[in-house]
Amino acid sequence: MINIKYIQKRIKSGTAKKLALRLVLLSGFCSGAAPVSSQEIERVRWQVPTGAPTTVPGLDAIVHASKWLSEISNGHVTLRTYEPGELIPGFEVSSAVEKGTYPAGFTYTAYDQGSMPEASLFSYIPFYLGPIDYIAWHYSGGGEELLVDAYSKRNIHPILCGVTGPQLGGWFTSPVSSIEDLKDLNFRIAGFGADVLSELGVNVSSISAAETYQALERGVVDAAKLGQPLVGLKFGFPEIARYYMVPDWAQPSTATHLMINKGKWNELAVPTRRLIEMSCKAATLYTLSETEFLQGKAIKAINEAGASPIQLSENDLTKLKEITDQVLSKNSENSAAFARVLRSQVEFSESYKKWSQQGYLPNKY
Repeated sequence: MINIKYIQKRIKSGTAKKLALRLVLLSGFCSGAAPVSSQEIERVRWQVPTGAPTTVPGLDAIVHASKWLSEISNGHVTLRTYEPGELIPGFEVSSAVEKGTYPAGFTYTAYDQGSMPEASLFSYIPFYLGPIDYIAWHYSGGGEELLVDAYSKRNIHPILCGVTGPQLGGWFTSPVSSIEDLKDLNFRIAGFGADVLSELGVNVSSISAAETYQALERGVVDAAKLGQPLVGLKFGFPEIARYYMVPDWAQPSTATHLMINKGKWNELAVPTRRLIEMSCKAATLYTLSETEFLQGKAIKAINEAGASPIQLSENDLTKLKEITDQVLSKNSENSAAFARVLRSQVEFSESYKKWSQQGYLPNKY
């Protein structure tokens, strides 16, 4: 019989982190990779600026990957991370890596959508890919190859390093009964979600995460989408926004990536590259398991604090899906690169859906 309490205790104690690393290392060895001795690994000392605060669960994959990488290389490979603003602003990470100002960085590819429209799809895509779907598409469905190819023109070698599940659909200071009630509201939301809600007459805002609490409190915005339940709880949103929308159609999953200057990557010996890749795979596994474990308790605490869910109806979700497809289609018309990545994701999603809807139990069970 599985001892659930024991597993939960191990997760809290950190054994899960070691297990994640061991599983990924084992998969590497089973796939034909030979064991590596410390004598075969060159010394690497990299400064790694980050595009998001790594103190937030789910955004800390690089912290785990860096720690494990140092341990398994006997200290030969060290990635020292820096919070946004310590070295450079968070939005400038990819640009700094591309130029070689820093050898590597940890960030969202979505930050690059201004110069690379397809980049946002590697961070998240509305409606189509949950966390398991995304991981399957990335590692086995051609996603990794598309990612590497997309960034090759930017002098960057990207590595998936963290995936989390859905966020909350938004925090609201007043109740709404349907998406029709969103019209004319001031809503803090970014990316594809902002594009979709704009079509519904929503006044979208892109204020920073740090300013969101104050904006809600002062009535500058009526609603805000920011992170998973635990993030909202840590920000104190239940104190000022008593309603939250579910499910999250805009970001069913979110991915983060380790971006490495291509010149620096090419200089590395193959064993060192494999250790970096496997550490990020382990961090991806651990980040997903950790964040999923934490959200149930977070939702319970949010409800106990007096906040209530706003459940989107089937009709609302159908309407949002229609507008989302229109937004994605328009982006595809304007960018062949965007269309190529989107086509791959949608084709995989539709194929996988045939299995997931038949093979997995409905949530009510």
